[in-house]
Amino acid sequence: MDEYEEDKEYLRELLERFESVSGEGGYSFFDSGELEDIIYYYFSESELVKALKAIDFAIEQFPAEVSFQVFKAQYFLNNGEPEKALARLNSLESVDPQNPDISLTRATVYSTMHKHAEAIREYQKAITKVDEDLDEIHTSIAFEYQNLRDYKKAAEHLKKAIRLNQENESLLYEIGYCYEMGQMSEEAIEFFSQEINGRPYSLVAWYNLGIAYSTLELYEKAIDSFDYAVAIDPTFTPAYFSKAQCYEQMEMYQEAINVYKQTFELEKPDAMTNYYIGDCYASMDKYETAIEFYRKSISLERHFSDAWMGIGLCFVELGQHEEALSHMEQAIKIEADNAEYYIVLAETQLTLGKQEEAALSYEKASELEPYHAEIWLDYSDFYADVKKDYDKALEILENGIYYQGENSSLTYRRVAYLYESGKQKEAIVELFIALTQDYDAHTELLEYSENIRNSVEILSVIESYKNK
Repeated sequence: MDEYEEDKEYLRELLERFESVSGEGGYSFFDSGELEDIIYYYFSESELVKALKAIDFAIEQFPAEVSFQVFKAQYFLNNGEPEKALARLNSLESVDPQNPDISLTRATVYSTMHKHAEAIREYQKAITKVDEDLDEIHTSIAFEYQNLRDYKKAAEHLKKAIRLNQENESLLYEIGYCYEMGQMSEEAIEFFSQEINGRPYSLVAWYNLGIAYSTLELYEKAIDSFDYAVAIDPTFTPAYFSKAQCYEQMEMYQEAINVYKQTFELEKPDAMTNYYIGDCYASMDKYETAIEFYRKSISLERHFSDAWMGIGLCFVELGQHEEALSHMEQAIKIEADNAEYYIVLAETQLTLGKQEEAALSYEKASELEPYHAEIWLDYSDFYADVKKDYDKALEILENGIYYQGENSSLTYRRVAYLYESGKQKEAIVELFIALTQDYDAHTELLEYSENIRNSVEILSVIESYKNK
C-alpha cells in the first residue's frame, strides 16, 4: 500500500471511529492531532455541522488547546457569523499572544468583512510570529492591497513572496496584473527584464514583459518578447494571441491572421479566435471572407452577439442593408443592453428609410448609456439633420446635459442647433458658455456647420474670446 492509500485508510478509520462515538454517545480517546485531522477534513468537505461537533468535542477534551478555539472562530466565519468569530479570537489573544493562527484567522475574517486595511494589519502581525510560509502571508497581503486598488504596494509584497519562493512562478502573473492595473508599464519592463536576466528561460517573465511593451504601444518589442515565450514553450497559446493582437494594432492584419491560425494547430478552433480573424478580414475590406469567419464563430457559439453584429456591419459595407438589419436585430436579441448596437442599428434603419424605428433605437441607446456623450450627439443630430426638428434636437441635448453638464461637445452642438434654427442671439449667448467650458473644442462647432464657418459674428466671438 502506497503512502496516499495509507493516509486515505487512516482518515477513513478515524472518521468512522469519531462518528460512531459521537453518534452513539460512547467514548474513545483521540489525541489532539487526530482531532485536528478530523476537523480539517470536515472543513474541506464543507460539512459544518460535523465540524462543529468535532470542534466542541475537542474543546471538551483539550480545554487548554488554543488551536481548537481558533477552529471555533473559523467555524463561525464559515457559518456567516464573522462578528462571533472576531469576539472569539479577541478573547484568545491575551491567552496566547504569540500564536500566529489567531492573527491569520482574524485577517481572514476582516478580509471577508471587506475591512482590508485591518486584514493587512493582522497579516503583518503574523509575519513577526512565524518563520515559515512567509511567502503565502505576503501574497495574502498583496491581495488585500489589490482590493484597496493600491497596486504598487500589492506588487511590492508579491515581489517579497517570489524572493522567498522562487519556484512559484504564478506570482509573476500576479505581479504583471498589478503593474497593468496600476498603469506601471515602465516598472513592469524593468522588473521583468531583471527577472529574465536571472532566469532567461522563464516563460512567464517573457510573456509579461511582452504585455508591458504592448501596453506602451511598443509592439515590435512586445512581439519579440512573445516570440521568446513561444520558443520556450511552443504550445503556450496566450503568447500567440497577444502577438496577433500586436499585429492588429500595427494594422498588419494578414500577419495577425497567420498567427491566429497557428493556434488552430495547438487547440480546437474556438468562437473567439474565428471572430478575431473575421475582424482582421473586415479591416482589410475583405467583407465576404470576414462573414465566413464570423459565421464559423456563430456555429461554435450560437449566442455570440458581436459576431452577429460583425456580419451586419459587413453587409452594410456590401450595400446589403436588409441583410445587415436582420443580423443586427439578432445581435440585439442576444445582448439587449448594448447601447452601441442600437446606434449602429439606427444608422442602418435610416439608410432603409425607417425613420420611426431609428428614433426608437436612438432613444433606447440614450436610456442604456446616458453618460455617453456621442449617443446624445447622434440622437439629437437625427432630429436636427434628418427631421429638421431643431426644437426636439435641443430637447434631447438638454437631457444629455442633465447627465453631462460639463461636456463642452454638447454645449457646442446646442450653439449649432440654435444658430441653424434662426436663433442667432441665443446661439451667441450659448457660444460664450461653450468657450468658457473648453475653448479648444470650438473646432467641433466649425466642423459641424458650413453656415457657422461662414458666420462673421460667430467667428468674431471666437476670435475675441481667444484674445481675451
